[in-house]
Amino acid sequence: MIFENMKRYLLCLSYDGSSFYGWQKQPFIRTVQGELETALGEIAKTPVKTAGSSRTDTGVHAICQFSHFDFPIDMTPRQMRLALSSKLPKDIKINQTYTVDSEFHSRFQAVGRSYRFEITKELTPFNRRYKSYFPRYQVNTDNIRSCLHLFKGKNNFEYFSRKDENLVNYLSEIKEIDFVENDEDYIFSITADRFLHNMVRRIVGTMVKLSTKDDLKEIINQLLSKNRDYLHLVYTAPPQGLYLTKVFYPETEKMNWRYE
Repeated sequence: MIFENMKRYLLCLSYDGSSFYGWQKQPFIRTVQGELETALGEIAKTPVKTAGSSRTDTGVHAICQFSHFDFPIDMTPRQMRLALSSKLPKDIKINQTYTVDSEFHSRFQAVGRSYRFEITKELTPFNRRYKSYFPRYQVNTDNIRSCLHLFKGKNNFEYFSRKDENLVNYLSEIKEIDFVENDEDYIFSITADRFLHNMVRRIVGTMVKLSTKDDLKEIINQLLSKNRDYLHLVYTAPPQGLYLTKVFYPETEKMNWRYE
């Protein structure tokens, strides 16, 4: 069925990733995109395709994920938000809805993203899905913090990401990176222009695993230089505790977002 004059909507949504097999729609398994398209299809009475700003993995949460879609029924952003909220499961929340220009793309026009990774010092039945835990490793916060500057700027993160034959390059520019400790947790935060598959989890996992080593700086430099002799030291942290917290768009793009 072909519809003319379709309006493009943009959603800001959050979700608890514990019960999802990631963002991207896949047959026979529960995903965030799948639930969203099912709800939109019920409202429109016809299939609706969406695109997300980021493809979060199984068990990864989002505080701020964006997704756009074209819709055949003329609704205000508020009407769309209310209609979707009535159809979606409780582990997905629509934070805001906008109408945008027909050329806008939530993924390709994003200029940066931020993630947070939370590590608990004590695992409990209540935080096990929302924080990671590293019982076998001591965490040297000062040593980790002294090495963070090595990641800043533009670097090749091939050894800190999953191999992807479709990628043209593994370059990413990290704008901000921090690691802090409080009474209950260690919190890692990072902002970059792009993130490769498993990039955050591998940076965090490797840093934590090796944080007590005196030569941590040398190991990181060698991995960023793609020295294969150090590749075996890379460790991928579990997905629990990883949150997509923010997606950045140019102010010129945001000027065309209409929410009422």
